[in-house]
Amino acid sequence: MKKAIVVFKGWGSTDSFYRDFLDKLDAEIIFSEDLYKRDLDNFQEIIAFGWSMGTLDCIRFIRDNKIEKSILIAPTLDFTKTTRALIIKKMIKRLKVEKAGCLRDFIELNFSSSSKFEAYLEEYFEDILKISDEDLIKGLNKLIEDKIPRENSYLNPIIILGSKDKVIPEENSKDVTEYFPNAVVYHVNGGHNLIYEEKEKVFLYIKRYLKS
Repeated sequence: MKKAIVVFKGWGSTDSFYRDFLDKLDAEIIFSEDLYKRDLDNFQEIIAFGWSMGTLDCIRFIRDNKIEKSILIAPTLDFTKTTRALIIKKMIKRLKVEKAGCLRDFIELNFSSSSKFEAYLEEYFEDILKISDEDLIKGLNKLIEDKIPRENSYLNPIIILGSKDKVIPEENSKDVTEYFPNAVVYHVNGGHNLIYEEKEKVFLYIKRYLKS
């Protein structure tokens, strides 16, 4: 079966980060910004994958396209429910004058393990710094402005939450679990970047879900 994983990226993350994680799922990886170039009718199965900020667009995508399988990690319907817009606006100001420091501090907030944070930084920070200021600012403004109305959807995604998440805490993601009452929900003892910090466990949950 020819499969595609459509990836909706979190703020300040790179293509290589998702490729490294999803490569073993035996599916073609398509980033959401490249969807206009692709004909999804060529695939027998479409899997939508969203992390953090990316879950906002991912939820709309699976709702509007009736995608049957979706992976939502640290999702939100409204980022400002637990993070004031003023904090994000301060990040935008700092980003313009101290990009590296702003990104480093945000990435550190993503981790509950200092050793995993340092390993991630060494592996991906050089590429993260290449993300354009314009795209980073656009993403932060999206976190302020973008909100999905609460309703019920009877699709059945997998939702993976971090019990130590400081960026989108479980309290925020509760709206998403209510939005999808048929979802498969896992709570993992980790921070916001579960994709890296709890890679093996999260990958196992996803493989199990995709086989169901």
